[in-house]
Amino acid sequence: MVLPCLLLSSCEKEPQDRDSGEFTIDNALYGVGPYYAIGFSFEEGRKVRTDESPQPDITVHARTDAGGNITGAYLDTPKLIESFALAGEFQSLSEAEDFFNDLLEVGTYTWTLLANDIKENQVWIFKTSQDNYVKFLITDLLLDGSGDVPIAEITVSWVIQDDGTGIFPG
Repeated sequence: MVLPCLLLSSCEKEPQDRDSGEFTIDNALYGVGPYYAIGFSFEEGRKVRTDESPQPDITVHARTDAGGNITGAYLDTPKLIESFALAGEFQSLSEAEDFFNDLLEVGTYTWTLLANDIKENQVWIFKTSQDNYVKFLITDLLLDGSGDVPIAEITVSWVIQDDGTGIFPG
């Protein structure tokens, strides 16, 4: 009798933390028309299709030159307002993680519409559509131009403050 209870409890999932975590997204398109991509909603704490409502906070895009060669990647938001601020760029993941963990308050930044020329070991601040701040660290960036469509894929660690202040949970 104890065994079924043990098995049932081991099958239950831990509740997902909606205030922080890690995710990976890319710019692949899905569907047969209209097409959609997968982005991430910091407010929801999950991946979201671009054809859903509410839309994702961010999506990633491959940047190409006139010849179609992949030259980098950038992040976009459907809000169409300046929501991104680069807080720091670092030579190593260890330095970036230290800065990310020590960043407890939103400072004074230059805000931009896009997160242009994203790279690994960058820390960004993002303002959501609900006026909450997010800090995120790009831990991995993959660029693949070998297929018909250039692919950009990022992995991000993130923390949201969801009380409308510029103070991150410490």
